[in-house]
Amino acid sequence: MPEYLTPGVYFEFLDTAPVVRGLRTDIAGFVGLAERGPLNEPVRMESLRQFQGTFGNFIPNGYLAYAVKGFFENGGRTCFVVRIAGLTAARSSLRLKNQLGQEVIQITAKNEGVWGDKMAVLLLTQPSRGEFSLIVAHDARERESFSDLSVDPDSDRYFVRIVRDGDDRVGASRWIDAAVLPGLPPGVDLLPDPVASGLDNGGGFLTGGIDGIASLTVDDFIGDFSVLAPEKKGLSAFDGVDEVAIIAVPDIQIQPVPLTPPVPPPPEPPQDPCLPHPGLPPTAIPFTPLPPEQPPLFSPADVYAVQTAMIEHCEHYYDRVAVLDAPTRGGGATFSLSEIQSWRSGLESQRGFGALYYPWVKVVDPIRVGGNPVRQVPPSGHIAGLYARGDLSIGVHKAPANEELYWAEDVTRVVNDEEQGVLNPEGINCIRPFPGRGIRVYGARTVSSDSDWRYVNVRRLMSMIEEAIDEATQWAVFEPHDYVIRQTLTISISGFLSALWQQGALVGATPAEAYYVKCDDETNPPASVNEGKLITEIGVAPTHPAEFIVFRIGRTVEELEIVER
Repeated sequence: MPEYLTPGVYFEFLDTAPVVRGLRTDIAGFVGLAERGPLNEPVRMESLRQFQGTFGNFIPNGYLAYAVKGFFENGGRTCFVVRIAGLTAARSSLRLKNQLGQEVIQITAKNEGVWGDKMAVLLLTQPSRGEFSLIVAHDARERESFSDLSVDPDSDRYFVRIVRDGDDRVGASRWIDAAVLPGLPPGVDLLPDPVASGLDNGGGFLTGGIDGIASLTVDDFIGDFSVLAPEKKGLSAFDGVDEVAIIAVPDIQIQPVPLTPPVPPPPEPPQDPCLPHPGLPPTAIPFTPLPPEQPPLFSPADVYAVQTAMIEHCEHYYDRVAVLDAPTRGGGATFSLSEIQSWRSGLESQRGFGALYYPWVKVVDPIRVGGNPVRQVPPSGHIAGLYARGDLSIGVHKAPANEELYWAEDVTRVVNDEEQGVLNPEGINCIRPFPGRGIRVYGARTVSSDSDWRYVNVRRLMSMIEEAIDEATQWAVFEPHDYVIRQTLTISISGFLSALWQQGALVGATPAEAYYVKCDDETNPPASVNEGKLITEIGVAPTHPAEFIVFRIGRTVEELEIVER
């Protein structure tokens, strides 16, 4: 205690109980196929524009871009994206030769895919100074320019470093890597020559890119969840991403698409007067687009394996839920009622870590696959965005149902009231069009047969509570087990639960009816304390959605009586 000698007002600062704060539950994780981008690496995305800058445009043989757009259109703000590909995926490349015709430098696309074959390279050299310049044009619309490059590793303008890292003149390349070819004889001249490299007639394209879509397997979607796995891919790439609270894998549903004649390349852009070189791409070497690589036709057993892995992944981490798309039959035909019932009967998450949605939605197609203005796509991206919308506007306790889906023109099958009366009790959430109200998600159930975990919002609320308390109480490990730590934990957790109750996440007329926190001699007997355990018992009463609103109207002697329940 400080000693006070002079009369006055003094402030003493006391340590208070650590605060338990709610966590973000709106962040989604998507696994799927993209035009380009890093493979099997979770990349944080804050907008569709950012996604397109990293992973490219919509593609006919993938649903990932559609799912991400659906997520952001429906209120999502942040997601992580994992791009996958089969073993055959390869990067485009181009080898540059010196004046003697020896291959000395390799230009390689940043990542795998046929997108790299659209990159044209122009090479300009200054032999008297031992320098050269590279101009790279991507898809005839964007360019990068690297000038005064040196082949001397000790130079500030060493081409490998400049292309990889950039400098005060130019940023690092978004599209290519450059390197000296290994195994060259000592003293070889590394300065590339346009004529010997075949780039004297306006430049040339990288070649050899492969998307790796045709060689996809179920393992590429799931990955290896073992601790000793040499690499993480697909779903298992989310192992180290604690922020993800919703996962979706729409591309396990992908099917071969009808091929259409290639669209001719757009006209060359006007010459930039600031660039001292001819325009790109070179007209002397026209780029001929290849037909899109067709994906394999995944069987129902493959789809089931991935969806089961999604549920198991969520059950393991306990802090996320799986949004499951109803499968389709060959040619993309929608499942019938009996087929979706049969499918649901094979899916089970006892504690509610998955939710199944039926049917698919139709969206305006930016690339008009097969010449069609709309395309039917799995709804998981839209649903994940709907989850996020409710989390951000109200809270995770809000049931993600009776909300309109944006960027949805129609559904692939109209479910009526009688049909939903069959599907809803079985945990199949229907997406339905309502005249004047748009297309709405009209169900909020999990694939659990346990009534305690019947609702999506209850599962997600409980996961948030558990993770928030877990993260906020790590400080207590190895603290002395005494009255102080018990009271501190009780106060911290009670304050957190009280805030949730005031937000409407917990039911009860009083805090005592909504939750309790018990950490005393009864929960911590001497035998347990001697084992180094500190046990806190927590009980909550989560809000359940008013799934059925019933008004009973009847006439008494002189008045009308209404009872709501």
